[in-house]
Amino acid sequence: MAFCADYYQDLSSALYDLEQDFSIRDVKTGQHALATFLRDKGAVQNGRTLAKELAHFAVVALRKFDHRFQKRTNNSCGCKIGGTELNVDFNHLFDDLRCFLESIDVVADCPINSFLRLNKPGPASRLLSQPDVVEKTKSGEKLAKLRAASRHITCKECQTIGDAVIALDQPPSWCLVHIDKDFCILCKAANREQKLLPSLRAVEKDAPKL
Repeated sequence: MAFCADYYQDLSSALYDLEQDFSIRDVKTGQHALATFLRDKGAVQNGRTLAKELAHFAVVALRKFDHRFQKRTNNSCGCKIGGTELNVDFNHLFDDLRCFLESIDVVADCPINSFLRLNKPGPASRLLSQPDVVEKTKSGEKLAKLRAASRHITCKECQTIGDAVIALDQPPSWCLVHIDKDFCILCKAANREQKLLPSLRAVEKDAPKL
């Protein structure tokens, strides 16, 4: 959103462009980011400073997240980009952000392949042996297709099976707290604890609805 606003120099044009992204998750993420930004910053007075404000907001949010969740899993799946640190000089903000994005580009030789062992007995095979995983979860369905095609997995494929990877990478002593109903099935199949949080609309039952 920051790069888009920097290009168009005004929020409305940037939003018109961003709405053309047909990924529901990306659109929802953008709406959430904008709502949080407006809540914290108030009305946008200067379109030319909007892009830098959005970028600054993103950097601060990421650092808060890393500080709050300092304890991490053992990364048994071997992800090479998950631990990449964002280092920015606010005098060269967009250049540094571009370098960061380039540093987390697609990894062709990711250890995720040896972690999953799709065509051999292993965690992925055990997960896929549960019919509900394949039939009722998006990541399970995609994982089954990758196994059937004997596909080598890079970051591009991994982002489509992320929920399954999270469930398999979850330490046995941890309870996964989530808002995605697919984890109810995935964690059960992986013999892991999970807790589903209700959506905001489910909690605020008095909120107006059409």
